[in-house]
Amino acid sequence: MSSVSREGFTVRVLRNGPTSSAGVGFVVGERRIVTCAHVVNTAMGRAQRTQEMPGPNIRIQVDFPMLGDAGGAPLRSCRVEMWVPPPSSGLAGGDMALIGLVGECLPKGAGAARLTDLSTLTDVAVNVFGYPGDPLRQDNGAWALLRLRGAVGGGVIQLDVNSESAIRTQPGYSGSPAVVASGGGDAVIGMLAVASRDEDTRDAYAIPVSRLADAWPDVIGDVTIPPCPYRGLMAFTADDAAAGLFVGREEEISQLRQMVDDQALVVVAGPSGVGKSSLVSAGLIPVLRREGWVTESFRPGGMPFEALAKALLKVEQPAARPTLDDLAKWAGKLRSEGLVSLGSQLALLRGSPILLCADSLEEVLDPGTCPPETKSEFLNLVLSMQAAQGGLRLVCTLRADFLTQLLEHPDAGARLHDRLSTLSPMGEDRLERVIAEPAEAQGVRYEEGLIPLIARDAGGGGGLPLLEFALTELWSHQQRRLVTLAEYQGISGVTGALRAYAEQVYVELIRNFPEERIRRVMLALVRSRGGASEATRRIVSREWLGPEWAVAEALARHRLLVLGH
Repeated sequence: MSSVSREGFTVRVLRNGPTSSAGVGFVVGERRIVTCAHVVNTAMGRAQRTQEMPGPNIRIQVDFPMLGDAGGAPLRSCRVEMWVPPPSSGLAGGDMALIGLVGECLPKGAGAARLTDLSTLTDVAVNVFGYPGDPLRQDNGAWALLRLRGAVGGGVIQLDVNSESAIRTQPGYSGSPAVVASGGGDAVIGMLAVASRDEDTRDAYAIPVSRLADAWPDVIGDVTIPPCPYRGLMAFTADDAAAGLFVGREEEISQLRQMVDDQALVVVAGPSGVGKSSLVSAGLIPVLRREGWVTESFRPGGMPFEALAKALLKVEQPAARPTLDDLAKWAGKLRSEGLVSLGSQLALLRGSPILLCADSLEEVLDPGTCPPETKSEFLNLVLSMQAAQGGLRLVCTLRADFLTQLLEHPDAGARLHDRLSTLSPMGEDRLERVIAEPAEAQGVRYEEGLIPLIARDAGGGGGLPLLEFALTELWSHQQRRLVTLAEYQGISGVTGALRAYAEQVYVELIRNFPEERIRRVMLALVRSRGGASEATRRIVSREWLGPEWAVAEALARHRLLVLGH
């Protein structure tokens, strides 16, 4: 089933008498429309904050302004079916009305909007429709562009006027759907309830879809897309584990937990994309925290001593913001006293055992990222973690294709005896759990036979990020809590979803940036040791990118790049 575009679900609520706008609304079912209660009051000629629900004989007129032809926009008559009155003052309260068609059904081209939870969205473009008075657009209406800021007090979300928008939101926008573009087409994250009345107040407030669903679960709940439980290209976190979204690695978590008891140093090695970071951050770390451990993670990068020093400072003073002098002091102490001694002191200070995780140890082994002398010195520090005593443990994740370089370091093989934990791709049975269980937790089902097909397409699990990305893209295409084969094929499956999405983003980016600027950023983020198969990620600073930072921000908005790691 194809989704309905904004033109098909947006309606205008008309005033009784003259054919002028009282506000806006949007279709949420075969015969139902949502708007603000104060818009209905305006349409009836009542005071906006009137509390009483209109009677069953009252008719509210709506039209579909973007589905009109030479004969005008399709007109329909409605009655109020459900009512949450406007707040008596301020923003907190209800201000929601559900109106149903009386007589005729929806016109051709109209249909229900896809409603989606906004909990996973930040800083995205939001479009709203209305009938502004400045500049005057009372005949045809106009779209305005906003940016989602986030939730504020009173259970509403704040939307800021986008600098690119030629028209600011005004009272004529009340009731408008707050529309975002997603992989499945236009989606609605909320309903505009309060718009700015003057030029100095350039923001607006919307009622999130979650509040509509809470008010009318039987009507709105079933058609609302719940928060996506998949993580795209990101690693799973401890919060994901607490929400029951990280599944399929219970055996490996248990084994790793035992190794941490027995060994001061553990290296988790596996192919790229197998889930090493997730195993530690969403598997081991939550277990240890429940047992009272203090945990901290870091990426060593090209300055591993400073990165480790920053992690130790966070252990010592969790709320402090370290200075450059602090980092230099602790990096010097690491070189002079060693990690075992400092770790023992910190464990005594905190009164708890400490786990440090060095994520992506291959960054130290890459000569293009880390100088050889620094690499050698840092590996000596890491491999000096011998006896399981002193209260400090170090777990490192390492891409399997870098294991040879690690073993080339003097005495590394002997020091890693019984300290190497290898991680392999999950089989199809466990991949089916990875697909099914997070969706079930959100009340979403897959069409029969689709889950085994997706698990087979994942190729044994070596491309776990590709699977998670495909599932994330697929999530927004669901209809009434059901994901179908047709929708899966529509995103080009596991192997094609990321490629198709990246090509789509690239086409959009070249409209705003010269191709050469995009190319420079992409090349800066990857270092190749011997072709694409041996490429490694690089952490690049804002200062290094300079004027190309705008390209990086655009990639981050499209979920292809992570900022502020």
